[in-house]
Amino acid sequence: MSPPQGLAYFPGIDHLLSASITLGHGISPSSARMQIAPQASFTAEAGTLKFEYDGAAVEFPDCKVDRSGLARNERGEIIELSILDRRWKWRFGQISGKYNVWRDDSTIQAGEGGGPLADTERTPQELAALYLDAMGEEAYDVSELPNETRPPVDHDHDNPAEALADLCESQSCRVVLRLDNTVRIVRVGVGADLPQEFLLENSAAVNLPEKPDRIAVVCGPSFFEVDFPLEAVGLDVAAGSGDSQSDTIKPIDELSYKPAGGWSIADLPYFNNVGTGAGGEDVTGLRTLAVKSVFRYYRIMRPVNIPGFDASSEGQITRLEQILPVFEEQVRVATENFDRAPLAAAVFGVWYPGLDELGNTQTSLTPQGDFPPPGGPGGVSISPFYSRGFTIDAARGLVIFNEPVYQNSTPDAAAVTIAPAQLVLRTKCHVRDAETLATKRHVRGRSTGGNLGTPTRYIKRDEIVLTHVPTYDAASYGSFPAGGVDPRAVTAVATNLDEVDERCDRYIDLALEEYEQPLPRQVMAIGIRPIELDGAIGQVSYQVGPSGATTAVARNSEPSNLALAYGERRASESARRSAEEARKSRTSAAIRQIRRAVAAGRRAR
Repeated sequence: MSPPQGLAYFPGIDHLLSASITLGHGISPSSARMQIAPQASFTAEAGTLKFEYDGAAVEFPDCKVDRSGLARNERGEIIELSILDRRWKWRFGQISGKYNVWRDDSTIQAGEGGGPLADTERTPQELAALYLDAMGEEAYDVSELPNETRPPVDHDHDNPAEALADLCESQSCRVVLRLDNTVRIVRVGVGADLPQEFLLENSAAVNLPEKPDRIAVVCGPSFFEVDFPLEAVGLDVAAGSGDSQSDTIKPIDELSYKPAGGWSIADLPYFNNVGTGAGGEDVTGLRTLAVKSVFRYYRIMRPVNIPGFDASSEGQITRLEQILPVFEEQVRVATENFDRAPLAAAVFGVWYPGLDELGNTQTSLTPQGDFPPPGGPGGVSISPFYSRGFTIDAARGLVIFNEPVYQNSTPDAAAVTIAPAQLVLRTKCHVRDAETLATKRHVRGRSTGGNLGTPTRYIKRDEIVLTHVPTYDAASYGSFPAGGVDPRAVTAVATNLDEVDERCDRYIDLALEEYEQPLPRQVMAIGIRPIELDGAIGQVSYQVGPSGATTAVARNSEPSNLALAYGERRASESARRSAEEARKSRTSAAIRQIRRAVAAGRRAR
């Protein structure tokens, strides 16, 4: 007695010859292949695809015809149809929102204290639910998604399915469309055993993942808080003339217009003793440069010790490009307006306060505590911190003051003797290698147990940032760098290393799970078996035709003869996303070009 015929149904099909579908992990739709006899018309575009055999059936609602074409077999002409499961709809939709906003002090903006700040903290399971809701899904299970990490996301009309796939991949999970039409997030390598009844084939498979010898998490660029010594500099006219003439920045003692008697006799703030006109007029423009910059421009000195940076001798850097641009804030934080925010960059040192006081704020340069300090008598600050106006030119490592800043080198005399102030800029920076200019990042690694000589697999997590806050030795602080050495000693460097390593270890643990899979196996059973995909069962293939029906199941493997592997589908998804982003970019550029042309036409009229 011959076996019953395996059947497949789809709206509009009159006569089926054979059909097959291979279900797999991920957000891309599986594609059913149907061979049918030629027919006069085929009007259905979407509907339910059903596979049936001997009273057992599986159904796939909301499928869509992808393409069709004529082919030939031994019996003559046939029509081949490609039909996508309902995940084709996941290519549409949008998600917008910014979640898990990590501050530089390794805390998340979570709306603390009931204040006005948005609560951005979301667990991976909460993020997955947001994405699935945006995808229009109503029945889903995200309980297997690990919930320990807080990955930062910033979506602006992004595709929610792609966001879900990225999230799951970062947590060693996959998206699965189940036979009951619900969605489930599964852990890679975790799932049910293979069926053992009505087997035609049962064999071990070879599908070993490409395993590196080592896995490492690469953190975001490290932050270093530094007390940067500053030197007085000014603008000068560079060599050249006409259009080639430009201003350059030099230490004030190297300026071409330095008065013969030195800067101690400078006529502040007007610099009337700078300029060569017979009537005292500024015919050279040098006086203008002096008024603009002398005792107003202070630049970071080199060499400077970067506490916590050990890529060079004693952590010293000699090139400004290694630390530029600096930031306008410190690593240290304070709570203000219900939020934790970095303290603003501060300037302190030995400088003359002006007014009617001839003394310095302090007689020698020493490391200072947090800014701002309490005010002095009469509301006038006698703190070494400079509280008047200044800006930071981060790209050039300059502090530019709103008024001349200098010290009185003879505080006990009856008059002020002008000298460059001894100033320090406290701010944070990244540090680059002196040769490669690569940014210093903390790297946390672990062996996988492999020994095949493979390079390390690196996982970038820019939201994890190692910070350094030094404590300077007061006894060594009074001298400025000279002779190629920063003389200041550091007694301690406070870091968040323990917390950073703990967060890195969570991602390494998740990555290692991808390589801890049992021996892969494949089976083929007679009939239609309702086998669910999970973290271990990665492919289920149904095939029906005149000879009956079979169900092929692959556990911890993805046979290449059935469908594209998960990694290949993810690569295709990434390529499609890149192509879409490039298309949008070209469209935006074209619109901008049209707008410029229209504006130019209006101006011409």
